[in-house]
Formats: sequence, structure tokens, C-alpha cells
Amino acid sequence: MHVRAYDRHMSADATKSPHIADSHDLIRVHGARVNNLRDVSVDIPKRRLTVFTGVSGSGKSSLVFGTIAAESQRLINETYSTFIQGFMPSQARPDVDVLSGLTTAILVDQERMGSDPRSTVGTATDANAMLRILFSRLGDPYIGSSQAFSFNIASASGAGAITIERGGQKVKERREFSITGGMCSRCEGRGNVSDFDLTALYDADKSLSEGALTIPGYSMDGWYGRIYRGCGFFDPDKPIKKFTKKQIDDLLYKEPTKIKVDGINVT
Repeated sequence: MHVRAYDRHMSADATKSPHIADSHDLIRVHGARVNNLRDVSVDIPKRRLTVFTGVSGSGKSSLVFGTIAAESQRLINETYSTFIQGFMPSQARPDVDVLSGLTTAILVDQERMGSDPRSTVGTATDANAMLRILFSRLGDPYIGSSQAFSFNIASASGAGAITIERGGQKVKERREFSITGGMCSRCEGRGNVSDFDLTALYDADKSLSEGALTIPGYSMDGWYGRIYRGCGFFDPDKPIKKFTKKQIDDLLYKEPTKIKVDGINVT
């Protein structure tokens, strides 16, 4: 197993006074024996990108997840009250001689965080909420409050009358509100859209009378054909590709409407 640390600071920074966080700039692991580790000792620099590489079974996960992250989580759990700890799983200290310099760890493994694709590391750790506040206050040009940077909040607006008491009298006033959200109204913040492939429902080059509908059970020879011919919402002899937008909407999405077909009232 190999450990490489990449310094993101430029050499010019060496002349500046060190940051207060650099007073404890190492995570020290001495004598780690978790799983297949055999007295592994390593000093990991903080505020650097450190990469653990090696063949399968060399102990990468045992060192990162089973030792460093596990101890960080155990120390955090000890800060909770005894009552809260009673509902949490008990965690033993990893088998290691010295493990110092730990801070809060955000653990991202290879498993999905949840069934909702909108669940990310940012939402699970509340880092996303802090970033939204940062962008809303420092962003240029100004877009809106932190809600404008949330893919879980949709934009909305509305208006109505409210009753307020003024000078001993009740007065009605019209008020409007507007919320700027970052959620895409089409995909609802999920990044993809599940929708029907309309080409699988009908043949646009044919008319309804010619059998344009390809859905099993929707035949012009049966009752559906009588409804389509007698509803009056569109011309059954016109190719669907020549329908207006309203006619297409009536064919696919029209709400239940009472009509009379061949002297029979249907919905």
C-alpha cells in the first residue's frame, strides 16, 4: 500500500505566517492492526489531498475506514449524552497504539446513501445548506435567498386577500408572494425525467380512422373508435402529425368530460 500527499499550497505561501489550523497539521497512526494491517505507522498531512493506493487486500480500507474514520466516529459519539448513546450502536476503539490529530470525518463509501437520488454528501452532512447560504450572500449577480440554490425547493408565487386590523377596523388587503427556488420544475431536482415515449403510443403519419393508435385494446372498430369519432374534439380522418397543440392535448391529456355519442351520454 502506498500513500501520497499532494500539497495544494504554492511555495510563496511558505513566507506567510502559518494558519492556526497548521498547529496540528498531521493525523498520526502508529501500530495499526485492524484486519490485515500489521503494525502500520503513517503520518497523514491535513488540508492536503492524500491518496491510498495498492492492490486488493493490501489494507487501504482497513486503514482509512476501519481505523481512522471509525475512531473519528467513535469520538463524536462520545460527545452525545448517555441517553442518546443508549440508542446508538456501541463501537470499540480500533486496534492501534497511537491515533492522534483526528477531526470530524465525512465518510463516503461505495454504497448508495439512500433511495432518493437527491441525497448527496452535501445534504447528508448539511454542508449543502451552508454552501447555499454562502452563495446567496456572496454571489454576484444576486439571485435570491439560499432557497434559490436548493434543488429541493421549487419556485412559486401566489396572491390573495388578507384581513388586517387597522385603527379599530378590519380592512382587507391584497398581498402577493414569490419564492425563488432552485428546483427544476420538469425533473423536480432529480437530474432525469421519466416520461412516456409518445412514438410508442401512436403513429403520427396515420389518422385515427387508419389505426394510428398502437396501444393494445384501443381499436377504432370498437367502442373507443365510436368515442373518438363522435367526441368532436378532433378530426378522426386527419393524420395526428397535423393536429394542433390543443387537439394533441385533448387526445392525450384531456380531463374526463361528458359527451354524447350516438345518442348515448358517456364520460
